[in-house]
Formats: sequence, structure tokens, C-alpha cells
Amino acid sequence: MKLLFVLLGRFLSYIYPPTIANKLSIIRSFVYTGWISRSFKKMDGFVNYSIGITGGQYISIGKDSVIGRSTILQAWDSYQGKTLTPSITIGKKVRIGEGSHITAISEIIIGDGVQTGRRVLISDNSHGDSHNQEERKLPVVERSLTTKGNIIIGNNVWLGDNVVVLSGVTIGDGAIVGANAVVTKDIPAFSTAVGIPAKMI
Repeated sequence: MKLLFVLLGRFLSYIYPPTIANKLSIIRSFVYTGWISRSFKKMDGFVNYSIGITGGQYISIGKDSVIGRSTILQAWDSYQGKTLTPSITIGKKVRIGEGSHITAISEIIIGDGVQTGRRVLISDNSHGDSHNQEERKLPVVERSLTTKGNIIIGNNVWLGDNVVVLSGVTIGDGAIVGANAVVTKDIPAFSTAVGIPAKMI
């Protein structure tokens, strides 16, 4: 069956140029955005087909923002029997790169005009307390989710490919975080940070 569809696509490529396929993909994403928009607390942006969503009722996406395909958005209101109060707010004109992962048990705020590369992780939580030896004897999936605090990413911030932003961090307006950096501490406005852990340069 799959081969039949592949052959059909190959046949159609002789009739219609590849630009037609691109336009059809965009149309599919518009339809998909409308279809999943009711899953969100607020949806004024655009979602590329397709993404993963958990707790959409706690997630707001601002006007003219675009969520890249294969992105995962997760707002956990309960885990391992514990009640949580998550919130993810994505501002206006934000671009979230393909394959990124944003996960919250507390609050994540992403300001206006932010752009991320591909495969960026923004997580205000982790599995268990690394200092609790008894909990570390449990399978990871059975450990409670913990956080060191909210994440605030200011306006017009640029996060490169594969950047990791961890809990309790504020990134100031206009900051740039280089590819593959791991942000564990605050980054001042209009600064540039790189490395593991991320440090200003």
C-alpha cells in the first residue's frame, strides 16, 4: 500500500511541479492548525503539520507565531498522583524550530519575536531530585517531577540549534544563545552566551 502511494506521488511529479506539493503541504498545515486550535487555551498562530500536545488548555500561542513540525508542547497538570499548575505562554511573532520540545509543570513565558533553531529543549522540570538517593533507585518514569522555578525568555531572543534551557532561568531581551549551549543560569539582556554550561562571551 505504501509503495502504491509512493508510485502515485512519482507519477504526479511528472504532471505537477514540486512547488505544488509544497503549496499542498502549507494548505494541510492551515487545516491542521484550525483542527487543533480548540485544544489550546489560546491559539492565534500557525502550526506546521504535525505536533504533539499534552495539556493544551494551559498553552497560549500569540498572533503570527509559528510552531515547527514535530515539535512537542507539554503542560503537565498531574504526574505520579501529584497535582501541578502548568502554564506555557508563547508571545507574538515567535518561531519555534522543528523538533523542539517545550515542557512545563510550572510556568514558561516566551516573549515576542523569539526565534529558535531546530531541536531546542525548554524544560522547567526534571524527573526526581538528583540528591535523593532513595528516589534514584526508582525507574525514572516513576520519579516525581521537580522544578527549580519558572523560565522567562525575553523579547527578540535567538536560541540556536539544540539549545537546552533549564528551570529557574531568565534570558533577557535581545540575547543570543549559541548552538548546543545548555542554559543553567540567567543571561542578561543583549548578551551572547555559548557553551555547556552557557557563559557570556
